[in-house]
Amino acid sequence: MKRESQSLLLLDKDAIIEPFPPASDSDFIVKQPTEKIYNDCCNEFWWICTYVAKGIWRDELPYAMCMYDRLLRDMLFKMISWYIGIKTDFTISVGKCGKHFKKYIEAEVWDMYLKTYCDSNYENLWEALFTSGNLFRIMAEKVADQLGFIYPYSDDRRVTAHLNHVRELPKTATEMYS
Repeated sequence: MKRESQSLLLLDKDAIIEPFPPASDSDFIVKQPTEKIYNDCCNEFWWICTYVAKGIWRDELPYAMCMYDRLLRDMLFKMISWYIGIKTDFTISVGKCGKHFKKYIEAEVWDMYLKTYCDSNYENLWEALFTSGNLFRIMAEKVADQLGFIYPYSDDRRVTAHLNHVRELPKTATEMYS
């Protein structure tokens, strides 16, 4: 069984366990993404945005919030972590659930990140969704630039246009979301 790098041996009264190396964060340091992992993250983020929009339009708050809080936020977390990894030469951990984000990102990025949190009001969820898209784009462009990847601008533009379209659809529309 592989031990986590933060494991500590508390008691071995019979001296049958090999000594542990000193505890460290090495298992939790942000890892540099491959181009495929980066592209998969971008694809997943933009795809999930459409699910959030669908949930909002259909008045399915639990679905919309699940897509937003669990799936979309996971992709945003990865991208911000990679951005921090680039800034720190991939030598630090961002902490469980990004608890150290504030320490490593610029104040204006942190303020934007805070605006990605919302309540159960649909208008606030729309605002948080678009803010998440803007923040994701900023972070993803910087990661792509530093790692020599290509940011998927066409996916971004198409999905953002789609989100704007869905946001403006009247509740009586019988288009694809009914």
